[in-house]
Amino acid sequence: MEYNKKEGIGKKFVEGILLSFEIMGLFMLLQLLISFVGVMAATVAGIILSEGDMVQTQHIVMDIVMDSNFMTMLTVVATFVSLIFSLSAYWIIWGRKRTAEDRQFFRKKVLRMRTFSMIVIGSCGLYYLSILIVGLIMIFNPEVMENYNEMMEFALGGSEVLAIFAAVILAPINEECIMRGLILKNLQKYFSEPVVIILQAIMFGIFHANWVQGIYAIPIGAALGYVAVKCKSVLPCIFMHLFYNSLSFVVGMLPEFCQTGVFAIGTIVVSAVVVLYLGKAGKTENDS
Repeated sequence: MEYNKKEGIGKKFVEGILLSFEIMGLFMLLQLLISFVGVMAATVAGIILSEGDMVQTQHIVMDIVMDSNFMTMLTVVATFVSLIFSLSAYWIIWGRKRTAEDRQFFRKKVLRMRTFSMIVIGSCGLYYLSILIVGLIMIFNPEVMENYNEMMEFALGGSEVLAIFAAVILAPINEECIMRGLILKNLQKYFSEPVVIILQAIMFGIFHANWVQGIYAIPIGAALGYVAVKCKSVLPCIFMHLFYNSLSFVVGMLPEFCQTGVFAIGTIVVSAVVVLYLGKAGKTENDS
C-alpha cells in the first residue's frame, strides 16, 4: 500500500513536470519556427534579387539576415504571433473560468494601492538585483557576458521604437500568459504553492534560452510566481513584468551614481524592507 502511494506521488510529479515542459517547449518551438520562416523569406528574396546567382544570393541573404532592423522586426513578429497563441490558450483554458468570487477577490484584495506599491517597489529591487547578478557574471565570465551583449544587440539593435515595443509590451504579456498563466496554473494541480513557485521560476530561466538572462530570471520568476499565487490572477504579473522591463530603459537615463553597485545594494535592501513592511501591514489589517 505504501509502495503504491509513493508510486502515485512519483507519477504525479512526472506528469506535472512533463506537461509543463511540453507547454514551454511548444511556445519555444513556435518562435523558432517563425524565425525560420523569416530567414526562408529572406532567402527567397535573395534568389529573386540575384536572378538565380547562388553566390550573389548568399551575399544578399547574409546582408538581410545580419541587418539589425530585420532581426528586430523578426523578434517583434515572432513575439507577437506567440502572444496571440499564448493569450488565446490562457483565456480558453483558464481565463473564461473565473468565477464571480474570483472577480470579487480581485477587486477587494488586489486592486489596492498597497498591492500596486508593493509591485512597483519590489520591481525596482528585482531590477537592481539583476544588475548585480549581471555584474558578477561580467567579473567571473566576461566572455559569456560579451556573447550575451552581442546577441541582444543582434536581436534588438534595430529600430528603438520596435525594440521597446517588443521588450516592454509584447514579451511581458506573452511570457506571463505562458509562465504564470498556462504553466503555473498547470503546476498548481500537482504541487504545493512553494514547489509551484520554485519550479515555474526555474522554467522561466530556461525559457530565456541563454545563461545570463536564465540566471537572473529565476529570482524574478519566483517573485512573479508568488504574486500570481497570492493575487490569483495573471494581470498583476503582467503589470509587474511590464514595469520591470521598462526600467531597463529608464535607469539608463538616470545619473551615473544610480547605476553603481552601492546604489543597487541600497535599493535592494530598502525595497525588500518596504515590501515586507507593507505585506505585514496588509496581513494585520486583514486579520483585524
